[in-house]
Amino acid sequence: MVTVEQVALHAGLTLPVGEADLPAVQEAISSAHRRATAFLNRPTMPAQFVQTGVVAGGSGWLLEHDPVIEVVSAVPELDQVGGYPTGRYTVTYRAGLDPDADPAYGAALDEWVIAAAAASPLVRRIAQNTAGARIVAQVNVEGQGVTYESTAPAAGSGSAAAGAPPSLEDLRPWKRWHVSQRPGIGPHPAQTGAAWWL
Repeated sequence: MVTVEQVALHAGLTLPVGEADLPAVQEAISSAHRRATAFLNRPTMPAQFVQTGVVAGGSGWLLEHDPVIEVVSAVPELDQVGGYPTGRYTVTYRAGLDPDADPAYGAALDEWVIAAAAASPLVRRIAQNTAGARIVAQVNVEGQGVTYESTAPAAGSGSAAAGAPPSLEDLRPWKRWHVSQRPGIGPHPAQTGAAWWL
């Protein structure tokens, strides 16, 4: 889990972070997690869900969120009129990517969240207002010149340059892809002229 202190170190803030600045850094961390969740199409951390009307599939429960960590409870649903079991269940379960169980994912997520939070306008304003803070944007070796930035480059720009911040693309191996199919039976490949192989 990314801490305020980690973001502060990467953003060039003085430690400890002042009480007035703490909410802004915490919001930058939360915002980075929300952006990662949207990119991955699944929770970045384990969360608890309650799903009603669940039927058991051939290999277990057919649940909306994955990966499922544990099923907490499965309560049979009863018909509201007759009171008999409907064959459906209300399932409470924990699901989501688990950085503790997958260290590679945990490291990639932490690196991205730290970089995104440190580059957040909320944190950059604090860094610019830190006494003596001058953020280097460019250094010329031969001409011995230094250029300072007024705002930081956004994390996740996708640049492959040395020192570039991590990108959301670094989390692509854990992304859940949505697949959809139109109702009905699709045409046979011989009818469409499509190739038989991918």
